[in-house]
Amino acid sequence: EFKIISAGTPCIGIVRPMPGLCAGSYKDFSFICDSELHPDFLAQRSENWGDGNVHACEYNCSDGEMGWTYWEDEEHLCLHWEGTEDCGLGDTIGMLLNLDEGTLSVYKNNRRLGVM
Repeated sequence: EFKIISAGTPCIGIVRPMPGLCAGSYKDFSFICDSELHPDFLAQRSENWGDGNVHACEYNCSDGEMGWTYWEDEEHLCLHWEGTEDCGLGDTIGMLLNLDEGTLSVYKNNRRLGVM
């Protein structure tokens, strides 16, 4: 769970495991929007990734939209989905990743918004 404690446009999401990536080497970056970094991320591919086509997925707190990317292709940004709902200061966002089904459920203040 993540509690929104400051104004701005936070995005909360998940990304494929990349144990060899030194995230500290990058400043103010996005796993989705910074396409010039996608080759760096793809270089971390392991057999654990399987054959899925979503490498990173995020929930935009300012408007409730989602974004996702398949680093070998283009980004898919500002997408409406079944749970499109913004959040603000004091709200708590939770996520539940179901690896068996390949789904990511999003919760706002313990209420399920839907599946991205």
